[in-house]
Amino acid sequence: MATEASAARTRPIVGTSFETDSLDTGDIHDQLNQLWAQLGGPPNAGQAFGEMVAEPHFGGGGLMRANTLNLIAVARNRREANLVTDTVAHLRDFLPSRTIILAPRSPEDDAAGPGSAYEVRLELKEQVIGSDAPAFRFETITITSGVSELGHLASFVSPLLAAELTDFLWWPGGDFSRNPLFDDLVRTVDRVIVDSGHLGNDISGVAMMRDLLDDDDTGSPIIGDFTWLRLAPWRQLIAQFFDPPDVQQSLASIEDISISYADSREDGSSGLASALLIVGWLGSRLGWEVMDRLEKRKAGGFSAPLRAVDATGRGRETSLRLMPDMSPHARFSLRRVEIIAGGAHPGTFRVERTDAEDMITSSETESVPLVSRMVYSRRPASQEMLGEELQRFGHERVFEDALRFATKLLP
Repeated sequence: MATEASAARTRPIVGTSFETDSLDTGDIHDQLNQLWAQLGGPPNAGQAFGEMVAEPHFGGGGLMRANTLNLIAVARNRREANLVTDTVAHLRDFLPSRTIILAPRSPEDDAAGPGSAYEVRLELKEQVIGSDAPAFRFETITITSGVSELGHLASFVSPLLAAELTDFLWWPGGDFSRNPLFDDLVRTVDRVIVDSGHLGNDISGVAMMRDLLDDDDTGSPIIGDFTWLRLAPWRQLIAQFFDPPDVQQSLASIEDISISYADSREDGSSGLASALLIVGWLGSRLGWEVMDRLEKRKAGGFSAPLRAVDATGRGRETSLRLMPDMSPHARFSLRRVEIIAGGAHPGTFRVERTDAEDMITSSETESVPLVSRMVYSRRPASQEMLGEELQRFGHERVFEDALRFATKLLP
């Protein structure tokens, strides 16, 4: 029997495209209204925020028009543009009312000779989940241009956003930390979604994310990070080590933390941001202090001393090591986290990813012999992470605390 997820399908039902040397947002709105009119329904139906609104002209609510949020997505190339389109098409629980995709022309198109400055594609799409559920309809605006024109599109995006809805910016690539278009767009949106795993070894991008949190000029948009979502099972499994009261005492005697992260790949991605966020999570939750910033190790990676203060006020140094790992199992994220406690409550705690679907945990203390178990933990797909972020409208304080702590370690 087909599941709800496998039965869902998204398809364009009506659309139009054109080329132009001058974008006219009023003309785009007019053409969208004409597309809705072709379907027999009112062009502006459904104005209530955060609802799926029935179109009465489509058979008594048999079809629904999404009225939830605006999603702006910026791609660096055709591959990323296809990723955005495919990801939105496979969303399950929360569809944007309007998706605006900005993408550069491919080198092949530019090599074909001069053409119009912009290519615009307007589509109304329909998602059907099962045979009895109503179909949901939503809009997609794709604007393709040369790289130079793309950098000036921020002023055209704002008038295209559906009024009175929350505005999200999704930037799947890792160039957000140095792209002027990102700086312009972030000032017009309420939420920003990035993937710091695509920053590679450019850790200055992590610092820029911290700056966004505290930037009064941008209104401090709420930030979401796919990398943080990938770390959810790591955080859960590490926390579970210390659930037993007798093992919790080892938290106060941690002496060494070793984290193996995905080394930089050909596409520029790495797990360095993941390693920093795990350290930030541990440090912010346990009240640690940064003694010195990260220093490069001769063997690769980084090291730094951290300081913890116990209940009596006495300080204790913890050694931190971040080590690159070429294993394919570590892609975008981590391969291994090992925590070693000493003193009066010694223990060793380890979480390791063994393949794309499984992780192994092991722990050993004075009171508990070596325990090891395998945990099913499939990496989340892009549509799952985007869907989760689109349904989060408030701040995630634990993530923000982890990010602030992590940036204190940056050189």
